[in-house]
Amino acid sequence: MTDMRALLRFPGERRLAVADCPVPALLPGTILVRTEISVISNGTERQQASETKASLIRKAWQRPDLVALTIEKFRRDGAQATLNAVKGRLGRPMATGYANCGTVEAMASDVTDFDIGQRVACAGMEHANHAEYNIVPRNLACPVPNTVSDEMAAFATLYAIGVHAAHQGELEIGQKVAVIGCGLIGQIVTQITIAAGAIVTVIEPFSERRKKAEESGVKYAYADISAAPVDQFDAVLVCSNNNKAARTVIESAAKLCRDRGIIVCVGDVAVNAPRNILYRKEITIRQVRSYGPGRYDANYEQLGQDYPIGHARWTVKRNMAAALSLMESGKLDPASLISHRINLHEASDFLSGGDDPTIMATVIKYHRTDSKPQPPAPVKKISKPNVMPVRIGLIGAGNYMNSVLLPRLKLRKKVALNAVVSGKGLSALAICRHMPDITTASDPDEILSNHDINTVFIATRHDSHADLASKALGAGKHVWLEKPLCIHPKQIGALKQAAGLSQTQVFMVGHNRRFAPMTACLKQHLVKGKKQFRYQVRPNPLPSDHWLYRPDQGGRTIGEISHFIDLIGYLTGAEMISLSCDWIDRKAGDSVWYMHFADGSRGEVSYMHAARRNMPKETLEVLAPGFSATIQDWRKLVINGNTVMRKGIFKSPDKGHDNAIDCFIDAVSSGIHDHRMQGIAAEISLMDQILSAAEGSRHDAPA
Repeated sequence: MTDMRALLRFPGERRLAVADCPVPALLPGTILVRTEISVISNGTERQQASETKASLIRKAWQRPDLVALTIEKFRRDGAQATLNAVKGRLGRPMATGYANCGTVEAMASDVTDFDIGQRVACAGMEHANHAEYNIVPRNLACPVPNTVSDEMAAFATLYAIGVHAAHQGELEIGQKVAVIGCGLIGQIVTQITIAAGAIVTVIEPFSERRKKAEESGVKYAYADISAAPVDQFDAVLVCSNNNKAARTVIESAAKLCRDRGIIVCVGDVAVNAPRNILYRKEITIRQVRSYGPGRYDANYEQLGQDYPIGHARWTVKRNMAAALSLMESGKLDPASLISHRINLHEASDFLSGGDDPTIMATVIKYHRTDSKPQPPAPVKKISKPNVMPVRIGLIGAGNYMNSVLLPRLKLRKKVALNAVVSGKGLSALAICRHMPDITTASDPDEILSNHDINTVFIATRHDSHADLASKALGAGKHVWLEKPLCIHPKQIGALKQAAGLSQTQVFMVGHNRRFAPMTACLKQHLVKGKKQFRYQVRPNPLPSDHWLYRPDQGGRTIGEISHFIDLIGYLTGAEMISLSCDWIDRKAGDSVWYMHFADGSRGEVSYMHAARRNMPKETLEVLAPGFSATIQDWRKLVINGNTVMRKGIFKSPDKGHDNAIDCFIDAVSSGIHDHRMQGIAAEISLMDQILSAAEGSRHDAPA
C-alpha cells in the first residue's frame, strides 16, 4: 500500500492530526506533486481548526444551511438514513492547507504542459494540501522560476489573492491606497500595492503588524481608522475579518474614499453600510473571489479549460505567475513574513495553539527517507476462505457508499470487507479508522489485482462506472455497480465485450426499487392486461455547480433515470419495445420519458425539479380498468383506495436496498440467482435504449 503523511481535520473527533493516508490517484488533467514546502495561512487555518474542534451544537449554529438539509433528509428518508448520513459526513477526514510548492512526480496522459521533476507552485483547498503528495489540476499549478526558492514559491497562492485584489481596485502608479487590516493577507496586499506604484496607508490596531507594514515601505500607518484622513483615497482594500464591526468598517472605508472611489473586500466582511454615504460618493464595492477568475469554476479547475487571454487577462494561474515573476525581480519578499518554520509532525499542535497576532506565516518543511512512494505492500492472505466466501473490495467511498451501502454490508455475516479505495484516499481512511481490518488505497487496480478479493462494490462518479465494471469483470470479480451502468454509447461496446468474457461472475446494477417490499406487494395485486404507469420524480435541488451536472458525468438525469424505467419494466413483466424522451430543459435535466411494452402497457416518467422543497420526491401511479394503485415516496402504498402498506415518520422508507444486497450476496456465495436479478445483458440493453432515447429526443433543448 502506498501511503503518505498529511495534516487532516477530523470533525467527528473534534481534532487535528497528522495521519497516514493513501497517496491520491491521478485523474485526467492533473499532476502528482511531491510537496517540499507548504504555507499555513494563520487566520484562515486557525479558524478552520476552531470549527473542527467545535461541539455539534456550535457546528449547527455555524452552518444553519446544513441543519436545514438534515431536517429535510429526516423528513424524507427517516431517522436511520439521516443518522448514517451525518455519521458519514462527520467521520470523513478533511484536508488542510491550500498553498504549497513541490516537484512534479507524475502526470495524467492528457497533460503535456509540465515536465517530470519540474518545480511548481500549487493552489487550492483539496489540491495544495499539507500533505507529502498532492494531486493538482493543471490550471492550479504554475511553473517556478529557477531563481525563486521553494519557500518563496509556496507563497504564490497567497500572493495571487493580493494580485487579484490589486486588479479589482484598478490600482495605478501614484494612486493613494488604504489597506485596512495587516494580518498575513493584509501584509501581502500591502507589498503588492507598493510594487504597483501606489502610495499606501495602513490601518491596523496591533503595533507589531504596523511596524512590519512600515518595513515594506508604507507611507503612513494608523492604529485606528478614525485617525486616517477622509476623502483622500482612490481605493480602500479591506483585509480584516471582523464581521461584528462590518457596518462600521465599510462605512469608515467609504469615508476614506474620494468621490467615485473603490472599496475592495479582500477579507470575510459583510457589505453593510448606510446607502447615503455610498450614494453621495458613488462608491464602487467589489469582492475578491479567492485567487482570481477561474476559482470555483469546475470547467477551469477540474477540466483544465483556460479562459482566452483576450477575454480574461488575469486568471488564477496568471495571477500566480505574476506573483512569482515579481518575486524573481525582488519586488515581493515572502521571507519577511515568515514567523515560524516547522516540520509536518509539529503542525497539528501548532494550529491547536492559541491565536497570536504577531504570527504571520508559518512554513511546513517535509523530510522523507525516500523520494518516491513505496510500492504496494504484500496483501495478507485469508487463511480460511470458505468461512467467508464473499470477500469484498469497495471502490468509491462517498456519501452513497457511507450512508447506504456500507452500513448494510457491515451487518451481513456472510461477507468480509477487505479493502476500500477512494480517489483522494481520505474517504477511504475514514472507513478504515472505524474498521481497522480494512486496508485503504487510492487506485482501484490495487483491489482488482488482489486475489483475496472476489467481489467489488462500485460507487464512484458516473464517468468511471463502465470502465471499472469492465475491468472488474475482466479480473474475474463479482460486481455490484451503482447506477448508471454507463453514460455514453461508446461505452456499450466495452461492456458487451466484458460481458462475453464473464461466464460465472454475478453482475448487478443497484436498481434496488424492484426489490422493495411495496414493489412486491404491488406486483402481487396487479391485474392482467394493459396498464398505464405514471411515475413523477422530483429530484432534490443541488447546487448548479454540482458534479452531477457536468457534461463529462452525463448529467443528473442519465445518472438516475434507469431506476424508474427499470421499475416500470419489472412491474409489467413484458419486453419494452420502444423508449423515447422529450427534454424540457436538458441542462437542468427536466424531461419526460415514454415507454411502450409488448403486452400493450404504457409507461411515463416525468423527471422534473420540484417547485418547492416539501413536494413528494417519487409518486408512482398505476391505472388499469377497475384498478388503481399509488406508491408515494416509498412510505405509503394505496391499492384501490385502501392503504395496504405505510411507513411511520421516524422509520426510513424501504426502497429495497437490504433485499437487493441480500440477493446479490446469496448469488455470489451460493450461485443461486433471484428472479429479480436480470443480469448484465439485460442491463446493457436497458442502458443502450436510454442513451439512444436521450440523443434522439423529439424536442431537444440546447445543452
